[in-house]
Amino acid sequence: MTQFVGTHFGKRDAKGRISVPAPFRAELEAAATNQLVFRVSHQHPCIEARSRAVFQQMLDSILRLDHFSEEREALEAGIVADSMMLRIDGEGRLVLPEDMADEVGLKGDLAFLGKGDRFEIWDAAAARAHVAAAKALVRERRLTIAATPLNTNPKSVP
Repeated sequence: MTQFVGTHFGKRDAKGRISVPAPFRAELEAAATNQLVFRVSHQHPCIEARSRAVFQQMLDSILRLDHFSEEREALEAGIVADSMMLRIDGEGRLVLPEDMADEVGLKGDLAFLGKGDRFEIWDAAAARAHVAAAKALVRERRLTIAATPLNTNPKSVP
C-alpha cells in the first residue's frame, strides 16, 4: 500500500507535463507500479491521484452495491467514468489531462499534497490556503486520532 506524505511543489511544462515528486515515485516503485488513476475531486479544487491498487479498492466497494441502484449508478458515473489511468514515463513525468487541469484551475505553480493513500494536485496558492485552513480546524476543534494497541495479539499481552 502506498503512503504519500508531505507537500511538494512543481510546475506544468509547455507540453502540459508534470514531474511526479521523487518521494511519491519511490512509493510507487515500492508498490511495483508506474500507473496512477487520476480524477477531479468532488470535494476540493484539485486532481486526486491514486495507485491502481487503491483505486481498485474503491471500485470493489462500488461493485458491492446493488446492481442498478441509484447510488451505484451515481458513483460509477461520477467516479469511475470520470477517472483516467495514466502511466509515469521513465523521467518521472506524465501529461496532466488538459480538461482536468482546466476544471480545477491549474495553470503554473502546482502543489502536490500527500494524503496517505493518495496525493492531490492543487494550484500552489490554493494548496497553501487549504493546508492553513485544515491546520486551523485541527487546532480549533482539538482534533485527535484514536490510539490503537501496538500489539493486538491477545496471547502476548501480559
